[in-house]
Amino acid sequence: MDIKIRKMDLSDVSYVYDEEIKIFGKSLGVKTLYKEIMYNDLSRYFIAIVDDKRAGYVGSWLTIPNAEILNLFVSSEYRGLGIGKKLMKEVMDICNEQNIEFLTLEVNVNNKYAVKMYEDLGFTISRIRKKYYDNKEDALLMVLELGGKT
Repeated sequence: MDIKIRKMDLSDVSYVYDEEIKIFGKSLGVKTLYKEIMYNDLSRYFIAIVDDKRAGYVGSWLTIPNAEILNLFVSSEYRGLGIGKKLMKEVMDICNEQNIEFLTLEVNVNNKYAVKMYEDLGFTISRIRKKYYDNKEDALLMVLELGGKT
């Protein structure tokens, strides 16, 4: 199995939108995704490709000196293959190149698989954001200290 990570482009927008709806029940939206790719200098979006098929994505903002993961998913048929970690490492590498100090994200407190993956990557739980999601579930704010100095 060949897993590649590449920059997201406009041809990926409908895939990301459809998968976000399927996985999260909502999406950033086609217009927002389009604007993020085309016009937002802070954004870094990547697509995972497995055997020439889209398998997941990560969206992030480099708001120097910090950065934030906005969204990450792996399509259901590709889970458990390490794709989420590969996507995260792509963002982490860019953060290191840009001397980012902290990388943050929110994750549903009940998403044990994702929490473990983030912990394996070195993230720690900073705080709980009560009733963060539309369904009133809590989110964990997780932080990775990269140590970059701008």
